[in-house]
Amino acid sequence: MNTKIFDLNDMPLSDRNGNYGGNSGDKEGILINGEYWIVKYPKSVKNLQNIGTLSYSTSPLSEYLGSQIYHLLGYPVHDTLLGIRDNKVVVACKDFCDDTHRLIEFRQLQNTHNKELSKVLNRTMQSTGSNHLTNLSVIQIHLSHNPAIKNIPKIKERFWDCLVIDGWINNNDRNNGNWGILRSKSGDVLSPIYDNGSSFWPNVSEEKLQRKLKDSRLLLDTAVHGVTAYSLDGIHNAHFSDILQQDIPELHQAIKRVVPIILQKIPDCMELIESVPEQSNGFPVISSTRKEVYKQSLQLCANLLLKPALQRV
Repeated sequence: MNTKIFDLNDMPLSDRNGNYGGNSGDKEGILINGEYWIVKYPKSVKNLQNIGTLSYSTSPLSEYLGSQIYHLLGYPVHDTLLGIRDNKVVVACKDFCDDTHRLIEFRQLQNTHNKELSKVLNRTMQSTGSNHLTNLSVIQIHLSHNPAIKNIPKIKERFWDCLVIDGWINNNDRNNGNWGILRSKSGDVLSPIYDNGSSFWPNVSEEKLQRKLKDSRLLLDTAVHGVTAYSLDGIHNAHFSDILQQDIPELHQAIKRVVPIILQKIPDCMELIESVPEQSNGFPVISSTRKEVYKQSLQLCANLLLKPALQRV
């Protein structure tokens, strides 16, 4: 496996800036071989606290690795490639929307009015959540009762499978705006998986990563105590470890489906991370420290969270 870094400087701008992509940084629509792609730039983190010497997030790298891992696990995901454009390391994401297929985000589907749905939601007395805090019980209600959602083939399985995989790669921003369906005249189908730029701690500095490698307790905490975009109480972000303990049949089924695949594909995922060049034409892409933290964290999470969860269910 070999990850190539592409020179995207001469790629022309397209006549559209893409129809999706999240809020993780500036975007630009370009053409690659006549096809529509979306370039995602790293977001400045200079105003964040405790980020050391980090000036820009590593979200393009995170988007690439997270997406490629989904691909290795056998899930439909948008095509991605790493490149250099405007003196920055960027990720290019192939636009899966076209003139006949329009992306409808889950948060838009949630707004469908239905008397039965409203009654069930009112009985729970829980809000849907903010952009970065998604109420898990409300999601379950929509998946079972929302007429715009419940009959879409495999949507429940997609949600729960992504929850497990996102927890493993620490994608803690799978909010209601970065997954959805493709709508066309022939009907609604699940979109490819997209917006994985919050995987693998994109705002963590090299200094912090080095400390984690030197202190096994810090690395262990990173691997097994990650928070998610989901809430169990409607107020706080839940830890992935706590979600795995929930007695939810759909979650148990997802664990049975997904975890064996993850365990089988761990060597391929390690090879993927190792394949990313540390620099390209003088631009730093990923350090050896970052590679090692990513690989060790995946293994620890699999051993300490996913394997026990599979045994329990």
